[in-house]
Amino acid sequence: MKLAAGLDKLEERRARGVAMGGEVRIKRQHDLGKLTVRDRVTKLMDPASFQEYGQLCSHVSHDAQQTSEVTPADGVVAGFGKIDGRFAAVIGDDFTVKGGSHGVINARKKLHLVQMARRERVPLIWMVDGAGARGQELLNDGLPDVTHFLEIARMSGTAPQVSLVLGPCAGDSALVGAATEFIVMRQGTGMMAAGGPPVVKAATGLDVSKEDLGGSEIHAKLSGIVDRVAKTDEEALELARTFLSYLPTNAWTWPPRAEPKPPESIDLETVMPDEPKRPFDVKKVIRGIVDAGSFFEIKPDWGRTLVAGLARIDGHPVGVVANQSMVGAGAITAAGARKARRFIDLCSSYHIPMLFLQDVPGVMTGPQAEKEGTLREGLAVVYAMAWADVPKVTIVMRKAFGFGACAMGGWGGEQTLVAAWPTADFASMPVAGGVAAAFKDEIERAEDPEAKRIEIEERFKDGTDPFNAAARFTVHDVIRPRETRARVLQAFELARSRRTSAPVPVARYGVMP
Repeated sequence: MKLAAGLDKLEERRARGVAMGGEVRIKRQHDLGKLTVRDRVTKLMDPASFQEYGQLCSHVSHDAQQTSEVTPADGVVAGFGKIDGRFAAVIGDDFTVKGGSHGVINARKKLHLVQMARRERVPLIWMVDGAGARGQELLNDGLPDVTHFLEIARMSGTAPQVSLVLGPCAGDSALVGAATEFIVMRQGTGMMAAGGPPVVKAATGLDVSKEDLGGSEIHAKLSGIVDRVAKTDEEALELARTFLSYLPTNAWTWPPRAEPKPPESIDLETVMPDEPKRPFDVKKVIRGIVDAGSFFEIKPDWGRTLVAGLARIDGHPVGVVANQSMVGAGAITAAGARKARRFIDLCSSYHIPMLFLQDVPGVMTGPQAEKEGTLREGLAVVYAMAWADVPKVTIVMRKAFGFGACAMGGWGGEQTLVAAWPTADFASMPVAGGVAAAFKDEIERAEDPEAKRIEIEERFKDGTDPFNAAARFTVHDVIRPRETRARVLQAFELARSRRTSAPVPVARYGVMP
């Protein structure tokens, strides 16, 4: 073929590759309030930075690939570009081409891009909007191939992976969407399910809508799979960019520093109620410590007894885990523990220091808590901490009892600083419950059991205050609330002294509870 003819054919094939599913299907996407996959890539990446891989692909054919039936890019747009000046990979389903289904060439492109992203050590953003396996090609393909799931798992903890669930995803697309380190679902259009409504109907006879099967209400509030919910495609893309801004490009680099900012003007000495059992919003404390506008919450609608999120202090990324007394008194529930464990793993993997804000009455107890496996989930938090070789700071604001306090960065967690506010009240068990159990016989034998109980509790009450803990050296210091940011900032600055060599991915061994 002569060059001129080859160039003409190249331009024709390029035009065909970017045509997606044609004007009718593109309009249908727009009518649903959705962007096309190419619009999404353009908005995600820095201007003019994206280079596509596999634009000229098409579906599997028994004939040469010059077949007249074409699936442009075979329903997936993939390649590399930059986000805020740093390289990243993207894989995006094109719903306008056979519903974004997972075909042979489509799957080959995805697997290749995952392997490339892993090899080049750059973040990978999945924009999933696909209907699962493509029946025309995969009905008779033999034993299903697990390779791409293994590659996603192997990449975890070496370079960040993000999923944006922007359409109705079933089968492979739903599994990929649930497999990454940060998952955003679009409200109304996003769905994740092992099988879509027709499959559910065929298997169980049950009629169910996409939203009731696997929409944002299900996965953000009940299953806990989704980390954030977006109202539009644009918001989902911005959430991905924001999340990545806190993380290093890969586990061989340190997290990036942003422009330092002072915290919000919040007087931390007026946040805590005078009544010991009265709840307060711990997010206000967080905002009074971290750089203004920097707190980025993870899973805000699930495991709500705990608050977890990324933030910055003096421009440096930190991870924050705090008890939320406004929900369940801040006790460690199974869902809250799973949220904390996963977040600790994220921070550990990408060398992000951690701040624990304690106000915990302990691990949730009762029949329902035991059925949910709360003990095991709480132990998994401590297991994650054992392998989290990042700087840690613990601030005891109020309650800190039992194993709940251990899971929230208790003494002995190799912290750079453990400090308590004067309002702190902590021990292995609360005085009220501890006295009732330890002095049960003495109380029952007394002429006035209630008076005896109160007398014994009074004897022990001062032993649980922060000054006793300071005397026993189970906290480094007792501080005023308004001193918290300065002490935390200095502790993390001190901890950065340990950076004497380049970071590496974090090793972890054993069997998690």
